[in-house]
Amino acid sequence: MGRILALDYGTKRIGIAVSDETKTISIPKAYILMAEKALLVEFISQNQVEKILIGLPTGLSGQETESTKKARDFMVWLERETHLPVEFIDERLTTKEVLREEKDRELIDSLVAQKMLERYLESLKLRL
Repeated sequence: MGRILALDYGTKRIGIAVSDETKTISIPKAYILMAEKALLVEFISQNQVEKILIGLPTGLSGQETESTKKARDFMVWLERETHLPVEFIDERLTTKEVLREEKDRELIDSLVAQKMLERYLESLKLRL
């Protein structure tokens, strides 16, 4: 059984969280700098990832922003590099939610990815 990877895309850092093999637990991992995004492809191959989720940055009312366009470009790059299914998930308010609990900038990006992945895994349970 493969894992699901969630990414909090940012222009400087990519927050990372990965599920366990049973797709029930979301585990935050150290972020990767965008300048070193090739390390992400290596991480994916080493962790038996079968699906990738990327938080889609939009405005609160759902409008697309410059960050949305950059995330879409990143998605195209990631699909080309990994040949895995990649889909966007709504990331609205996840950063604010995490900031209420955590102030360490080094942890926030991956905790946001973890929060998105937890929501996704919960939605999988509801479908059963």
